Amino acid sequence: MPHLSSRPDPCPYDEAVIDTKEIALAREHPRGTERRRLLPYREALNDLAAYAALSESDRDVIARWAETRRLIKVDYAIDHDPTNLADPLLPEERLRAHVLAGECAVAGRVGFVDPGGDLIAAVAAVRRT
Repeated sequence: MPHLSSRPDPCPYDEAVIDTKEIALAREHPRGTERRRLLPYREALNDLAAYAALSESDRDVIARWAETRRLIKVDYAIDHDPTNLADPLLPEERLRAHVLAGECAVAGRVGFVDPGGDLIAAVAAVRRT
């Protein structure tokens, strides 16, 4: 049973929490949702300098989707299929590593030990330094 079923929907002001509607959409249409969310950031997903040049709100969009991807991978085993060469989903770990490396570039950090788990919390930790 997924751990999200007992998770309450966030209040309207809590944008750090991925709500159940986002999870449901991502679970039902992961490839289309990823394309819609990340296509405007294609260059930033291929180049850390381009990622670092994005506004914080644009980087938040990418980090939020990456955290959504982590959740649907953990709870529903939905991720990039390496046996399908045409699978457009980015591997979740690669997307996560890129987000953290990009945030380190913005913060001027040489490195960051990924604590695993909630990516939004990890991004916040990088930004605090």
